[in-house]
Amino acid sequence: MKFFPAGTSGGAPAIKALAAPFGGVSFVPTGGVSASNLADYLAIPAVTAVGGSWMVPQARIAGRDFAGITALTTEAVTLARTLRPA
Repeated sequence: MKFFPAGTSGGAPAIKALAAPFGGVSFVPTGGVSASNLADYLAIPAVTAVGGSWMVPQARIAGRDFAGITALTTEAVTLARTLRPA
């Protein structure tokens, strides 16, 4: 289940609380997720993925900086893999 906006809806603690009674539900938090709080979300077993606009900033889209977007996304994936190895 997409959990949006995660940041203003209680963040990782809210997902932890929801995951308890809804044990079969997986969450994908978006909105307010960033490199600085990624670990909080990925520490929750019920979180299967995250989304975040920090990987695809509007300025880079407008500037057609696809190499920069690729670099930011690669950094995010690398960080996620260090936090939660496959």
